[in-house]
Amino acid sequence: MIGDARTGSGFGGLARYLHSGDRVAWAEARNLPTTDPDLVPLMMRSTAMLSKRVKDPVFHYSISWPEYEQLPKEQMLSIADRTLADLGLAEHQAVIVAHDDTAHPHVHVMVNRVHPETGVAWEKWKYKTRLERSLKDQEKELGLTQVPGRLSGTERDKSVQRRPTKGEQRLAERLDVSTLDRWSKDDVSELRGRLAPHFEAAKGWGELDELLRQEGVTLYAKGPGVILTNGERYAKLSEMGKRARKSGLEERFGETFDTYAEVRQTKRQQHRSYWDMAKGLRDQVARMGKTLREWVFGGQESLLDRLNRQSKPRQKRGFRRREDRDGPER
Repeated sequence: MIGDARTGSGFGGLARYLHSGDRVAWAEARNLPTTDPDLVPLMMRSTAMLSKRVKDPVFHYSISWPEYEQLPKEQMLSIADRTLADLGLAEHQAVIVAHDDTAHPHVHVMVNRVHPETGVAWEKWKYKTRLERSLKDQEKELGLTQVPGRLSGTERDKSVQRRPTKGEQRLAERLDVSTLDRWSKDDVSELRGRLAPHFEAAKGWGELDELLRQEGVTLYAKGPGVILTNGERYAKLSEMGKRARKSGLEERFGETFDTYAEVRQTKRQQHRSYWDMAKGLRDQVARMGKTLREWVFGGQESLLDRLNRQSKPRQKRGFRRREDRDGPER
């Protein structure tokens, strides 16, 4: 199972997103009398006003399963309820919404951080780590596919290939993607389940690129399409599900991937050109037979020389050596 979470300030916008379109398979409420997307935000907002200090009362997280794990509603609800309990949110107002617009099943949970009776805001310290730990424990207990975690420190399955380091990611960006091997079907299925929440949450190519980069993969153009690669293997973007198709993302983001890729490449080249310019200046000054310090200050006394000169001890005024005062010895 893959969990993704974030906090926010608006119940209404999130409720409209969760119930938009024809993708809602089912919805359940916890500590609320209804799942109505118009009434729930009003109720949650009224409860949130019990706390005068909290600025981000919305807690939103999602749980996704691989395509081959089609769980019944009762089991998906049980897992969602368990995460609420493990996070200490069992008594808080919450709405659980299942979507069926992708090949992999997933649910969204919108929670009010403010307790409906005490008015105390839920402590969000390390909430992503706590959510991941809850999901890892349930994977073992229920015999579900164990996806390696990044945050909770749980023991990883050695058969699962580790994610590349940041250095390996930077190396992947410089590789010729035409030399990469394809991921296997099993690897693509695991990758699809792991990345699905990011395709749902991203609002632009830049945000999506950053979210995927944190997962160890990078977006690249390959012919008329787009691929994801970790520097050694790749998969087509279209293999990541309906919500990850290039045409759909371009329409949603209001920008073509080719335009974004050109801007991204320009920024990378710009940083390199600044460094090349600095090295070129250094070499030009060296050919003139000068140091950078001499070239900058010219014939003027440098600040360092001035400080060294001023730091030398000086004789006190009005004091003369004995031989100067009494004249030469006879």
